[in-house]
Amino acid sequence: LLSVATQAAVAIENARLHENLLQQRELERDLELAHSVQLSFLPDRSPKIVGYGFFGYYEAANQVGGDYYDYIQLSDGRIAIIVADVVGHGVAAALLMARLAAEVRVMLATEPDPTAAFIRLNELLVRDGVPDRFVTSVMTVLEPDRHKITIVNAGHMPPLIRRLDGTLEEPGETQVGIPLGIIDGFQYKSFTVELRVGDRCTLYTDGINEAMDPSGQLFGIDRVKHHVQSEQEGVVELGQQIINDVRQFMGNQPQSDDMCLVCFGRLQ
Repeated sequence: LLSVATQAAVAIENARLHENLLQQRELERDLELAHSVQLSFLPDRSPKIVGYGFFGYYEAANQVGGDYYDYIQLSDGRIAIIVADVVGHGVAAALLMARLAAEVRVMLATEPDPTAAFIRLNELLVRDGVPDRFVTSVMTVLEPDRHKITIVNAGHMPPLIRRLDGTLEEPGETQVGIPLGIIDGFQYKSFTVELRVGDRCTLYTDGINEAMDPSGQLFGIDRVKHHVQSEQEGVVELGQQIINDVRQFMGNQPQSDDMCLVCFGRLQ
């Protein structure tokens, strides 16, 4: 009886482990599919605007994440450049990010004013949002013919604007609103900045500046600013240099948060 019971226990345990393995593989396939679906929400190419250059980067900490960026062409020739970060990462953040990506496009199609669009988007997220989930976001609406950007900031790090003479600006620190999805009826404010030839603008999420090396040290905002302020041939070179430095800084340390980086600038 003892021998039979032992053999039966082994068989049952093997069957249970096999079933768990099949479930794990099914979950991995689902996450891989979710990863592909999420990437479809991101731009597959940079905008083609005479006199301007663009760079975009996104990498989730897991198969899916909560960071997001997009280029949204408006009917009057302007283009909205948006970066957002859903609190946390993983499946819940990815689902909210997917909804945000869809809602932003709908909002801008019906409400071309970026401030009004953010106000409506905030009301929607407050009304139907997930408890304990909110979104920081910054939107810059570029007017290529006037060489100006209108900025609306919902609790995000200010854009970094590097002028041709090497000076660095962080416009709108006093106009930063609260993150989306917290307080209903919050009135966001916008402001306009002129882009001169050689100026470039950098938007990023905290997965960049909070990347950690094996000892637990943070990459830091100052290091991001150093790259932005350095001499570069263009925004693609700038963006790639930042990402390469972050990756080298992390070494073999696993990525702890989603990363998103957008750089654009006026070439002529």
